[in-house]
Amino acid sequence: MKKFVIAIAMLGLSAGAVTAATVTNRDDKDYTLTVTESGNRTEVGLAAGQTISVCGGGCFLTLPNGDRETLSGSETVEISGGRASIK
Repeated sequence: MKKFVIAIAMLGLSAGAVTAATVTNRDDKDYTLTVTESGNRTEVGLAAGQTISVCGGGCFLTLPNGDRETLSGSETVEISGGRASIK
């Protein structure tokens, strides 16, 4: 029974990662993004060339230029030339 519970928990964790939005920084400059998810606000560093996963269950993402986008958790965000595009 214990192995079954652990397996279900691991499945839940991996399912959350699959539905998370990805943010890729294509610039040579580091950025700080603000992620607001379930009322909790977190600042996330994004180094030059780095890709991160955010918003497993949907969130608001404040981009480097101050724009605020609503993400459901399945988007791909790319930052290039200081501008973000969402796919």
